[in-house]
Amino acid sequence: MTTQKPNKSHKKANEKPGDGSAQNAEQLASLLHDLESLQAYLQERGRHSYELAQRFLVNARRDSSSRAYDERQATMLEYQHYIWQEIAGRVSQLLVAYGDPESAITDMTEGATDDAAITTQAPAREQDS
Repeated sequence: MTTQKPNKSHKKANEKPGDGSAQNAEQLASLLHDLESLQAYLQERGRHSYELAQRFLVNARRDSSSRAYDERQATMLEYQHYIWQEIAGRVSQLLVAYGDPESAITDMTEGATDDAAITTQAPAREQDS
């Protein structure tokens, strides 16, 4: 199966030369909104995994017959929690890099699980010559 590369030079006949920057800004705003939604989803998945892990740990303490199974499940779910939060942190870094830095940093610090996920400076972007 082959995929076609999009033709970036293709413009509509009625498109004016100045419309490109407005359209790009609109697409960027839409992308940033989608990234915010993705970040919220990932954080929720992480929270859910953590809550399930805690339930398994409680059950492991309560029922000794299934302790080993419950502890393994809790460990696996805690790992999933960590992964979901790490991915959400990376999405937050994209929001900082390309979005409104003030709101993205606030969003990032609310759901961050470690200091490494929180950066206060956006990475330097390459300038087009």
